[in-house]
Amino acid sequence: MTKTLLNNINEVPALPESIQEVERVYQDENSTLDDMQKAIEKDPLLTADTLRIVNSPMYGMKRNITNVKQAISLLGKESIRTFVISSATNSFTIDLSPYNMTSEQFKIACDKQLALMINWVAPHNPCSLSKLGPASFLVDLGRVIISKTLIEDNKVNSIQNALTSNKEDIAKAEKEACGAQTTDVTATLFNNWNFDPDIIHIIRYSDDPDGTMEEDRYMAAELKAVRETIMPNGEITEESIALAKETIEEFELDLESYENALEKVLN
Repeated sequence: MTKTLLNNINEVPALPESIQEVERVYQDENSTLDDMQKAIEKDPLLTADTLRIVNSPMYGMKRNITNVKQAISLLGKESIRTFVISSATNSFTIDLSPYNMTSEQFKIACDKQLALMINWVAPHNPCSLSKLGPASFLVDLGRVIISKTLIEDNKVNSIQNALTSNKEDIAKAEKEACGAQTTDVTATLFNNWNFDPDIIHIIRYSDDPDGTMEEDRYMAAELKAVRETIMPNGEITEESIALAKETIEEFELDLESYENALEKVLN
């Protein structure tokens, strides 16, 4: 990584105290759902943001969820904890002009990646959401830091030519410009935030699931397929779906559950 990139990673502040408090409650084996509810409701902005995500059409709630207790009861603590962590993006100044993207497009892409992952994984392996939930929403946060670095180092043009190609070419352009790709930067940031090492590992290997250990291989592949489905600007295309399905077939993932989840996100 270049000096500018490392400085920009290290300058990212710690997670807000309200998010850290919810995480402490989540990690406490003796805590209850009521404890999580109380921790979230201490912060009105965090409560509002969590309920906003819960009521997104992509999660298919049949009625409007008006309080945190309802949300936890219906979606489970793994999903709600992920929604809470996702609020970390609110503390970032997002300028993705080097990628020809707006902050709104970036947030839409993050929301869709999270919704696709939850709808795909929750029905058959809800426990994995403790790792795949935060990973799917925040995996591209590193792009925000790379973008800042490209602007400061006057290397915006270095990424422009790769934008019309695939994610592998974009990642290559990122490495050439600042010494790391998006997933590397996100993993390093998560390490600074003292995230679960398993989440960091899955993110690092989501570009190459075959390069990791057997027990993490399938989760890394699921994250890879979700990122392939959702374009960086939040769009879902026939080509992106086809690419994701190639990954699903290669790693023998649950295609039927993926298609059901994708239908919810597209609707």
